[in-house]
Amino acid sequence: MRPALTMPPMRRVWLAVLVASIAVLAGCVIVPERQHALVLEAGGSVAPREMACAAAPVASSVAVPGTLDPRGIRIASWNVHKEGDSGWQSDLRGLIDGSDVLLLQEAGLSSELRGVLETGGLAWILASAFEYLGAEYGVLTATRVAPADACTLRAYEPLLGIPKAALITRFRLQERDTTLAIANLHAINFTLGTTAYRAQLNAVGDALAAHAGPIVLAGDFNTWNDARAEAVRDLASRLSLAPVAFAVDNRTLFLGHIFDRVYTRGVEVIDARAWSVASSDHNPLAVSFRVR
Repeated sequence: MRPALTMPPMRRVWLAVLVASIAVLAGCVIVPERQHALVLEAGGSVAPREMACAAAPVASSVAVPGTLDPRGIRIASWNVHKEGDSGWQSDLRGLIDGSDVLLLQEAGLSSELRGVLETGGLAWILASAFEYLGAEYGVLTATRVAPADACTLRAYEPLLGIPKAALITRFRLQERDTTLAIANLHAINFTLGTTAYRAQLNAVGDALAAHAGPIVLAGDFNTWNDARAEAVRDLASRLSLAPVAFAVDNRTLFLGHIFDRVYTRGVEVIDARAWSVASSDHNPLAVSFRVR
């Protein structure tokens, strides 16, 4: 009897590319011509805004910008897998309870997601990447205080033509002249090399390069091989960022590599943890720190 054949990991990756391509060709995914964000405004209305990082950052909402306490800031980052797995609502509520700033990747702006976020007392900005079955998807940053400004980036998957987004928000700090920049990134995935991948990282670097204050860069980096991990290290070196070491590290592994990462500059990490959940194909990260 011939042994059963197993599909190599990379072949499974390309099979996923094929399936996603079929969905695009079937018209399920709509890519907006112009890059934009959706912003929760005062009174609960949602407004589309163009706030590309190539232009000057714009005020993120009609709310007066608030301030974060530099003595203790709590950030969580999680790829929610398009809210497609059972139990994500409960796990998200737990993250909200312990966070001042929440960074979500693969977030679909459904009424259910809005309900969980807004019931938890968070306002939000979604950097839209594409529309799928009537909902807009991208990276979402939810906060307890309004940021001073925000800007968005997007990069296209070379093999699929579907964008992935990044969102940079800046926050005022109590009794400080500087601001804290927080970048929420979902990196492109399906590429034959690292040229397009590095281009996306460099665009994020360009948007952060002029920021003189502390920085947090977090999200799903899709670092599924050594070349991609090296590209991220190059970006971190350019911006003088240090990787966060997790005291409890249950970050999800794909092809033996860590995808979800947090980098910081100008802060002292107090605690960093990642724990296992069944409500996404990624495990959430939580980091608390003080600004130096």
